[in-house]
Amino acid sequence: MNLHFRKMQHQDIAEVYKIECDLFQDPWSYESFVRDVEDEQIASAFVVELEKGIAGYAICWNYSSEIHIGNIAVSRKWQRQGIGAFILSKLLEYFKDVEVAYLEVREHNQPAISLYQKFGFETMYVRKGYYPDGDNALVMVKKIINRGENG
Repeated sequence: MNLHFRKMQHQDIAEVYKIECDLFQDPWSYESFVRDVEDEQIASAFVVELEKGIAGYAICWNYSSEIHIGNIAVSRKWQRQGIGAFILSKLLEYFKDVEVAYLEVREHNQPAISLYQKFGFETMYVRKGYYPDGDNALVMVKKIINRGENG
């Protein structure tokens, strides 16, 4: 499988939004993707392409020494083929100079939780009623080791 990880562009948003709406009961708005593509100061939006289009995407926000991974999603057609792990590995490589990465995940989304745990994320606490439907979120955190430090 030939995967290509790159910055999301305006022309990608329609396809990304289609995936978003298919996957999530409370999808982000189209405008939120536009904002994240345009806000290069804090937001970083990425897609993973295959020969036939976009297979997945990620949105992150970089605040000084930390990143907040807001969304990692893989199209249903391409799930369970290692693309989520590919995206997460590319994000951690891209942001290798930050001290910590964190994210929220539905507490019952075991496939995502397992993926994050494989990459060294640990559950810090539960955010009660975080999602619009009342579901709780696990807040997971990974300390990123700066490769320039002795340790």
